[in-house]
Amino acid sequence: NEMLSNWCSDENNSDKFAVTHVLSHEEGEVSEEYTKGYIDRKLIQSIAPPASAGKDVLIFVCGPPIMYDILCGPRGEDDVSGVLGEMGYGSDQVYKF
Repeated sequence: NEMLSNWCSDENNSDKFAVTHVLSHEEGEVSEEYTKGYIDRKLIQSIAPPASAGKDVLIFVCGPPIMYDILCGPRGEDDVSGVLGEMGYGSDQVYKF
């Protein structure tokens, strides 16, 4: 987490790299560095370039199996399905780990 934060704050990367932490089960208020809720099409459209930006777009997905199922398809499959697949992102843009 610290390494990702450092990359985001580095002036050489700040326009190329962003991390969005989304908390779905947090009770009460959360600090400004977090988004509360769920990752959905609306959130992705607000924070990520469109799939049409090609090789300049990389989306890294990490979380529980249900999140993979909803966002990009099972972790062991190369094909991208789910919300990201519907939005046109391909396997060269979405990394599941």
